[in-house]
Amino acid sequence: MISGLILAIGLIHAYNYAFVNDDAFISFRYAENFVAGNGLVYNTGERVEGYTNFLWTLLIAGGLKLQIDPVLFSSILGILFHLGTLILFILISIRTQLQETSFKYFIPLTALLLSLNRDSNVYATSGLETSMYTFFIVAGFFFLSLDKIRRNILIAGIFALLAMLTRPDGIIFLASVLIYFIIITENKWKNCLIFLLPSIFIFLPYWIWRWNYFGFFFPNSFYAKSIGLTYYSQGLEYVWLYFQTYYGLIILFVAAIIALLRFKTISRIKQELKIISNHPILIAGIFSILYILFVIRIGGDFMHARFLIPVTPFLYYLIERFILSVSKSYLQVSLTSVIILTTIFRYDLYTKEISVGYVVDEVQYYTRDHLERAKYLGFTIKKYFDVLPVRFAFSGAQARVIYYSQTPYALEALTGLTDTGLAHQQISKRGRPGHEKSASVEFLQNRKINFFIGPVSTLSNGGLPINGMKIDSFILQIIRYDKSIMDSLQKYPQIQFVPIDKYIDSYFSDAKDVTKETVMNDYKFLHDYFFSVNKDSMREHEFLRQLENIR
Repeated sequence: MISGLILAIGLIHAYNYAFVNDDAFISFRYAENFVAGNGLVYNTGERVEGYTNFLWTLLIAGGLKLQIDPVLFSSILGILFHLGTLILFILISIRTQLQETSFKYFIPLTALLLSLNRDSNVYATSGLETSMYTFFIVAGFFFLSLDKIRRNILIAGIFALLAMLTRPDGIIFLASVLIYFIIITENKWKNCLIFLLPSIFIFLPYWIWRWNYFGFFFPNSFYAKSIGLTYYSQGLEYVWLYFQTYYGLIILFVAAIIALLRFKTISRIKQELKIISNHPILIAGIFSILYILFVIRIGGDFMHARFLIPVTPFLYYLIERFILSVSKSYLQVSLTSVIILTTIFRYDLYTKEISVGYVVDEVQYYTRDHLERAKYLGFTIKKYFDVLPVRFAFSGAQARVIYYSQTPYALEALTGLTDTGLAHQQISKRGRPGHEKSASVEFLQNRKINFFIGPVSTLSNGGLPINGMKIDSFILQIIRYDKSIMDSLQKYPQIQFVPIDKYIDSYFSDAKDVTKETVMNDYKFLHDYFFSVNKDSMREHEFLRQLENIR
């Protein structure tokens, strides 16, 4: 009865919080190109590994092959994996509480807390791989919590492999289990080998293949988001925001203090380790510590809670085991009530703003209206630009616009996810994690970009800037004025921009009391914007002649 209620709560919450993140549309486009026979690429003919969720991207490709909309398909998959995680922890709790304790009131506490955890339910969807990745790690843990027979260890190794194929940081779970086996004195090397077999025979060849296919040892996002650099201050803030939100997790620190007080001597430490050495609680503890340290090291994420979702089930599991270890029934009931209530009545940091520092509550930003607006702009761009050889750049949030526009070439200009040159640039100052390598106009011009789609906005009071384009009510930035393209667009009354040749012709007659420095700066802009793109030597020579006449 209570297990069914937990699954119902998790399903309802996941459905109500359902949203689609902009990064998901990066994977959607890779999947679409793969299904079309263009390879695992974002732009046809250009091998850049702009995703970090290989297995998830392949699953989305499978849905596209069946002609299922990726937004719908990713949401269904995500919710199913979320429910799968709840089911596994229900089974773990049944085994634990009914076989190993004398607790009279059966509550699959970890699963219940996950169904009530707002952010676990938020990232049950989002179009991202988070819930699938979490499920694979939990499934590996589930089989390791059973009897240590070869079959269970091998199956756990398969789920560890699937986690790493979903996200490379799944290697942290792999390392945690190996540390666990090494601590266990019985058959440690044999267990390690059995557990590693799937990774040796599948993951290692896969990694060599992708290295050869894309040309870099790590995915392009590793370089784009500066994962190789440490960012401890932001990482600590990221983790702290999560623990502030779910302040009931302080029970973990109480449990740790109690455990330390029991470790009075070295011999007592050895004795306690021997007691838990063959127990899944040790895996949960090792993984929790290593994963949180990893999140702190890389600076966390700009999305609130997302990077901590995979470790959340293990934090709750440790709390559940601590509560069950308490001898007094009234303390068990009290602690259970505290963690349930503090999960339901979390501290909402985002009541006034959707951003706290560099960390954003994405579900508030990416509303259904936001998706419909982006879809409309994408279809509008496709309508007018479909037959033109245009190259777009876009900020991360407009990945959805690019996906629906189906433009042949697009460059993600906020992080470098789809461009190795931008991704490998050095940064001198840290900022929002993963958003520290935005492309300059000069960089985009060198990449022969025609238009940039930034935050979708409308004009408030009239006039277009010289490098602005209005399509219906949307504004795009013109990066390079290619006359052949712009002349083709002039026939549409829905598209407005300043014809640059007419602007140049009237420049000096319209200019009043301009300095030579101003004109020189304008010429530099016009050179990069127009003259270097088009053969119009007459206008350029005339502009330079007029420039020379200015005293």
